[in-house]
Amino acid sequence: MSQEIRRSDKAKQILENPIFKESLEELKKLYTQSLFNTGAKETDTREKLWLAVNVLGKVEQHIQQVLDTGKLARKQLEDFRNQQESKKF
Repeated sequence: MSQEIRRSDKAKQILENPIFKESLEELKKLYTQSLFNTGAKETDTREKLWLAVNVLGKVEQHIQQVLDTGKLARKQLEDFRNQQESKKF
């Protein structure tokens, strides 16, 4: 459980990091603009750009999942400790 909490803390640092946020935003913007500027016959390019946008979203989603898992682990640990404290009295 403590490993999930440590990973969650690291995930939070990543998601709140201004350089990481800026990188995601800029790449999404670049890929999306490029996607809309492809010609009618540039199917392969469009597919690669669509895939790139999707991968960025998946990376962000995975890091958010790590953060959420840690939040749940932290809550479970807190509940367990509170339960143990209440048994002492």
